[in-house]
Amino acid sequence: MNVELLSSFVPEFREIFVRRYEILEYLNRTGTITEEELAEKLNISKETINYEITKLKDIGLIEVNSSMISVNKKARVNLKRFNDTYRDLNNLKELGAKVTSLLGIEEVIVVKGDYSKGDYAFYNLAAATARLINLSICEGDLMGITGGKTLRSIADKLSESKRDLGITVIPARGSLGSVVEYQSNSIAAIIADKLHCEYKLFPVPDTVSDEAMNMLLENEEVSETYQMLKHLDLLIFGVGRADEMLERKGIDKEKTKEILDQGAVSEVIGHYFDKEGKEIYVAPSSGISLQDFLKIPIVIGVCGGVEKAEAIVSISNLRKDMVLVIDESAANCILNTRR
Repeated sequence: MNVELLSSFVPEFREIFVRRYEILEYLNRTGTITEEELAEKLNISKETINYEITKLKDIGLIEVNSSMISVNKKARVNLKRFNDTYRDLNNLKELGAKVTSLLGIEEVIVVKGDYSKGDYAFYNLAAATARLINLSICEGDLMGITGGKTLRSIADKLSESKRDLGITVIPARGSLGSVVEYQSNSIAAIIADKLHCEYKLFPVPDTVSDEAMNMLLENEEVSETYQMLKHLDLLIFGVGRADEMLERKGIDKEKTKEILDQGAVSEVIGHYFDKEGKEIYVAPSSGISLQDFLKIPIVIGVCGGVEKAEAIVSISNLRKDMVLVIDESAANCILNTRR
């Protein structure tokens, strides 16, 4: 479909298509919602939402029961069918191509929204990364996964596999934070259930000394998982801001100031980097090392928000063959500050 030609002939087509796609996409993620809630979440007037809901109901894409709206199977099929068209019309492909060229990495996939302004971009990041995982995994792969809220959402959005590919999912980090559902062990278990495959536990705190780690490795299960981490085929990881991750790790204020004063802006797998990708600090951490990270054939990073733009630029210097999934607010910030 030549969307540019179509849009030039029917100028209103672009706006209507994008709006209806985003309504269906949001409904698909949330399950059921009222018109008022939908208008608020998508920042669309109640009058416009009412008009679009009527149209979408008339063409058989949504169900309305007792003021609650939901999508049906036909809508889900159309969402998959028109995903590329939506990205073309919304200029997300063009935006991704510009950031890819600027950063000089393999690919940047941009999704709609601003991570720092609500759940819309958050869910888009998760859905796009989940689709990418389904396209990237191969039979017999060892897949590593880090932790965090976004990574947990990716696991939830992952499509259920129709066959067993013999994949093994492995937590790439030790346990960090008090929220169990965001820890890599929990996320690995959910992904393994979706993909009907095996997973390994890595029952080790993320902040652990070398001496303590050596003792833990005497355990056969821990040792087996640790050795498998050295041979990952695919890694899905989150990108952290240096200041936020130093605080989460419980690094004292004096050391934190020293690290930040040296220019640290990003964190990946316990390593902190400046804006040029130079390593500034390594926190005591279990899981994969930077050397392991650099050897993994496929690495996919995901994060969003204007506040992560500098961290994204920083980690793009680590490997030029990585793929990043970011939101449009981060993408625009990177382009505006790097021109």
